[in-house]
Amino acid sequence: MKNNIIIIVLLVIIIAFGGAFFYFNYNSKPAKIVYYNYSPGDEFVTNLKDDDKFIKAGVELEVYDKNVLNELKDQNPKIRDAILQILRNKTAQDLEGSAGQAKLQNEIKNEINKILGADKITNVYFDDFIVQ
Repeated sequence: MKNNIIIIVLLVIIIAFGGAFFYFNYNSKPAKIVYYNYSPGDEFVTNLKDDDKFIKAGVELEVYDKNVLNELKDQNPKIRDAILQILRNKTAQDLEGSAGQAKLQNEIKNEINKILGADKITNVYFDDFIVQ
């Protein structure tokens, strides 16, 4: 009789812990990731490589760590120079279509991450993009 009571109490405890485990693990909402945007300044306007055309682009950088914003501010002259160098080395054909713009965004992201010494930029957005 005493053994049956111990077994029942142990089963109740195991079921209670199991229920609590599933409740807290599957009913909790995932943490919302907050992203921050940084603008390296005015729009970029420059000539394209081997062409009589120019590009005008507004660039926004996305980061997930608010502390990176100060680092971006400190490195802003290097960041602007890197973006200008990338744009100057493109032709109009390099920038055609969404694939060309996606490749350019990735190239800018990788170059800025090199300047920062780590993968701190999560995305690059164009808020203005004209090739003329």
